[in-house]
Amino acid sequence: MSNVTQLRNTGGFTRMDNQLMEALAAVHLSPAEFKTLHAIARITIGFQLQERRITADEVAKKTNMLPAHASRAISSLLARRVLYRVGGSRGEIGICDPAEWIYQETKNRKSTKPKSVETTKIGNLATVTKLPISDDSHLYTKEIPLVTVPSEQITAPQGGEPAQVEKDSEVSFNGEDFQVSSDLITKWAKAYAPVDVETEIVRAAAWASANRPKKDWRRFLVKWLGSAHRKAAGTVNEAGVPVDQIIDLYHRVCPNLPAVTVKTDKALRSMIVERWNEAEAHKSGKSFWLPYFEKANNRSQVFYRGQNVVPRLEALVSRAVFREISEAQQ
Repeated sequence: MSNVTQLRNTGGFTRMDNQLMEALAAVHLSPAEFKTLHAIARITIGFQLQERRITADEVAKKTNMLPAHASRAISSLLARRVLYRVGGSRGEIGICDPAEWIYQETKNRKSTKPKSVETTKIGNLATVTKLPISDDSHLYTKEIPLVTVPSEQITAPQGGEPAQVEKDSEVSFNGEDFQVSSDLITKWAKAYAPVDVETEIVRAAAWASANRPKKDWRRFLVKWLGSAHRKAAGTVNEAGVPVDQIIDLYHRVCPNLPAVTVKTDKALRSMIVERWNEAEAHKSGKSFWLPYFEKANNRSQVFYRGQNVVPRLEALVSRAVFREISEAQQ
C-alpha cells in the first residue's frame, strides 16, 4: 500500500522548492514565526511572486494572530535573514535563499526587551506608549538601501503608490445615498437638535450625487449638519403657532406617555413650529392634532434617532415619526 497520496487539484496548490521545504524542517522558529513565514510563503510563492508588499494586518488575518504579534514575528524573521525587505520599512517582502538563514537564534546574555514599558506625552495628547529601541529595531533590507523620502510621501511605500485610506465603517456613500450607522445617527441627533438628522442626510446625499465631490464623507456630513443647525437656531418664529396649546393637548390625550417637563425647550418648540408650518392641514388646530395624538397614544414605541424608544412629544413631532403616524390608518 503506497503512502503517497495522489494530488487532486480541486482547489489549486502551491509548488514549494525542495531546498526551502528542507530548510523549513531544520530551522528553529517560534510558533508565531513559523505561522508568519508560512503565510508569507503562501502570499508570495503561492502566487508565483518573488516579493510583495505585505502588512502585519494581512498576516494577522491569515494566521489568526494579533497584528502586534505578527509585526514582531516579521521583524524577527527579517533579523534572522529568513525574510528580506526591498527598500524601507514599507517595502516589499520576500523569502531569502535558505543558505542565508540563521537557523538557530542566538540568545543574548542581556535581553533587549524592556522589563517595564516607558510612556511619554506628545503635545496635548494623553500619555502614550513609548516603544524601546533594541537590536530588533534594525530590520534587514536587501538590494535597495534605505533612503530618505519627502514627508508628503511618508505614508506610501518607497517607489510605490500612496497608501489607500481605509473606508469609514460608519459612513459610506454609493453615489446616490449615504449609509450611516444607527449609533452615529443617534449621536448626531443629540448634538444637532432640533435638526432632523435623517432628513438632512437625505438632502446632503441629493447634493453630493449631483456635484460628485471627493470628500471625507463623515466630515462632509458633520459640516452639513452644523450648517443646518445654525440655520435652525436663527429661524424659529412662533408667531401664530399655538405651541403651548399643542403641548397641553398632548398631555390630555396621552396621559400615559412621558410628560414634557421643560416647556421652554427650544429644540422641542422649534420642531412643533416646523410641523405646524409644513402643511395647511396641520394649521387646522385641534381637528388635526387631536386625532394625531390619539393615534400616537396607541403606540408602545417609535423609531427615533436610530433606535426604538417610548413615544414622547419630542419624538412625535420629529419629521419621520410625525409623517409615519399621521399617514397611518386609525
